[in-house]
Amino acid sequence: MACCPTEEKYGYKDDRFEKTVDAHFHCSICRNVLKEPVMCRNNEHIFCRGCITEHLTVNSHTCPECNEDLTVETLRQAPRVLTNYLSELKIKCDYSNRGCQEYIRLEELDTHVENCGFAQVKCSNEECGMEINKREIVHHESTCSMHVQASQVS
Repeated sequence: MACCPTEEKYGYKDDRFEKTVDAHFHCSICRNVLKEPVMCRNNEHIFCRGCITEHLTVNSHTCPECNEDLTVETLRQAPRVLTNYLSELKIKCDYSNRGCQEYIRLEELDTHVENCGFAQVKCSNEECGMEINKREIVHHESTCSMHVQASQVS
């Protein structure tokens, strides 16, 4: 089939979900849970938008399932019932590896990630540049050894 995409632009890994997601909701290209699902015109095979776009760019202008002529322009939106179902699934935060234990509805993931206290940020004190969780930045910057050294020099 197509290339081996990465999770950021393509489907969501199964182990991120609170409950098992049925195989019918997986992309046949990346094998992950559908992200931004679209489908071919006539036979309604469903793929992640990123996966099928890359497939059509790198490979041929055909559906990888039925070989129907297909372009990015002729892709159709997935049925609303499918997108509604996917939007309700609970998924781990992108920052679960940094300590966030929340499961968020998929439709709210982008907003949560943007505001998550476990997002990685850099210390603003010159010479430090340490990367820490957003929720700890105020405490870190006030106790940072580079901040203390700069205060003593002044």
